[in-house]
Amino acid sequence: MECSHEGILINELVGIYTSSVLPKTQLAAAHALYLALDRCHDMVHITNERNIVQFLNKVSEKLLGYKTEELVGRNLGEIVHYENFTLMEQQLSKGREFEGNMNCKRKNNQMITINCRIIPFCITPKKATHFIYVYDTLYLLENSGPLSPINSPLQPMQRMSILSTRKSSDVKSALSEGHRRSSLQKLHSLQLEAPITKVITLLSNAITETTNTETAAQIDKAIEILKTTELYVPHLRDDKVYTDPVATDLVGALLSASRNPWDSRRSSADSARLSNVRGISVASTRAHPKSFRGPQEIMELLENSLEWNFDIFKLEILTEKRPLIFLGTNIMNMYDVPTRLGCDEKVMHNWLSLIEANYISSNSYHNSTHAADVMQATARFMQSERLKQILDPLDEVAALIAAATHDIDHPGRSSQFLSNSNSKLAILYNDLSVLESHHAALTFKLSLSDDKVNIFKNLDRDTYKLLRTNIIDMILATEMTKHFEHLARFMNVCSLRVGEDQPMEYNSENVDVTVLLQPENVMMVKRMMIKCADVSNPTRPLRSCIEWARRIAEEYFSQTDEEKKLKIPVVMPMFDRMTCSIPKSQIGFVDFIINDMIEAWDSFIDMPEMLTYMRHNYDKWKELNDQGVTTLQDIEKIQMQSDLNITRLPEERR
Repeated sequence: MECSHEGILINELVGIYTSSVLPKTQLAAAHALYLALDRCHDMVHITNERNIVQFLNKVSEKLLGYKTEELVGRNLGEIVHYENFTLMEQQLSKGREFEGNMNCKRKNNQMITINCRIIPFCITPKKATHFIYVYDTLYLLENSGPLSPINSPLQPMQRMSILSTRKSSDVKSALSEGHRRSSLQKLHSLQLEAPITKVITLLSNAITETTNTETAAQIDKAIEILKTTELYVPHLRDDKVYTDPVATDLVGALLSASRNPWDSRRSSADSARLSNVRGISVASTRAHPKSFRGPQEIMELLENSLEWNFDIFKLEILTEKRPLIFLGTNIMNMYDVPTRLGCDEKVMHNWLSLIEANYISSNSYHNSTHAADVMQATARFMQSERLKQILDPLDEVAALIAAATHDIDHPGRSSQFLSNSNSKLAILYNDLSVLESHHAALTFKLSLSDDKVNIFKNLDRDTYKLLRTNIIDMILATEMTKHFEHLARFMNVCSLRVGEDQPMEYNSENVDVTVLLQPENVMMVKRMMIKCADVSNPTRPLRSCIEWARRIAEEYFSQTDEEKKLKIPVVMPMFDRMTCSIPKSQIGFVDFIINDMIEAWDSFIDMPEMLTYMRHNYDKWKELNDQGVTTLQDIEKIQMQSDLNITRLPEERR
């Protein structure tokens, strides 16, 4: 019947409205929670009481490779395994949360270890009806095994003949000893296990199962090598004879822990006279430097700031050795760094001024021009589609800051020189990563010294800590003693070996992007990026390549002169200005250090101009060597040619 009473009618309408709106509101809230769960950074699985998967979020698809329809309805135990299953089951059956490191099998059968928290959920008060698995994917275990195939390659230096055989009697006697078996039993009983111990265990089990004594001997030798701590320390191959002094002296010094000639090329140094930080008043950083020439020409030059043939030396001249402020401001704005850091552009400019003021302009190589060059290379690399897929905005900010500061306060002397001369910083850092540690520490000491230069001031604590960690890691990656380790890890993930006796194939097209997006692999890519930017000199146009070679040689000659004067060990004996052949040093540097890394990096980001310039420059150095060009004076004569001429500042002219 139609109601004629106004009050009753209103109540009816309110009831209808409420019964409709309330469920919609609840549904919207539930959908918002679902979106938050589906889009969060942590991987999440939800199962019923029988461990059958009911839900998985997008991170799970990216990390494990399984589509939603492939996992829903399956038992989670098929892909996620915890070694102490009994303990886990006991905790969960009591309704308690459980946390541990889970071994997750990806779709390609690779295993990764992820910390996981399991939360029981009860619809009724009797027992759990669902289990929520939350995996801490932002902090994957640093020691988790590589995600590349089992037969993926290690670094080129590991092709050495390590499988020398033993006498079968030695193997049999070794196998008969009980200490190995008891050691393995202790190993199995440990609560913690690293990937290397798993490998050793597998190889040890293989020895007991094989009947071939020669194979057993080779496995036994492999185990001995794996038990060493310096798995990435390279050696010149035993199956080759090296007669070239560049190979024996230069590379020998590079690979030696006590003599590392290329350290100063990639890192920052300190000496006793530099223990006091050079200050700069904040007031003096507010305006652009007054003594630069040709502002219009500078602006025109900076229009091509991301080109690989960018003329950094022309910028050095136009700005009278202040290239970092101008190029840095241009690139920082291009990547929207002030906005991403939440700081004013004036603060960014003040910061760049302070950083540049703490580079030593009298250094022939390690000065702010080198820093600006590395920053320019880094910015150019990040234009590649591959890196745009991998790096987020905070990664880009960290990379540019690290590039700008990676050699701050470098005195033109190597890390080993500091140790040999009893530098205060070498004592402070116990002779370990002295140069890089000084740069990273000074970067933040200066940045936090005043609000007018503190580009990090407006970041929340977590963002600042993450950014700081990334910057420090990238600066430390420029230490040359870790070169082969970084290269090996990069090639393990991003390369494939095509055959036992065939060269490495840089098959980055088939690299799984989900593998690259894992936090440890993103960090690995950033390390390779700054390393390649730091040593990009041989891959630049010939004119720039020769000028960089002249500058680094002069700096090394100066160090050798001072070592002789102080009567301390000569770190780089090949860099004696009376006997050194600059073309040979460049040829050796490309052969043993640059070539493999640049080829791998080019394959990864697709920048063929690097390889083109590198190979052209390499041929030119060989040509100059054949012509008898050796000394600095010879190089300077070559640079008099119009196509190779570098205009120098007045104080550099002879």
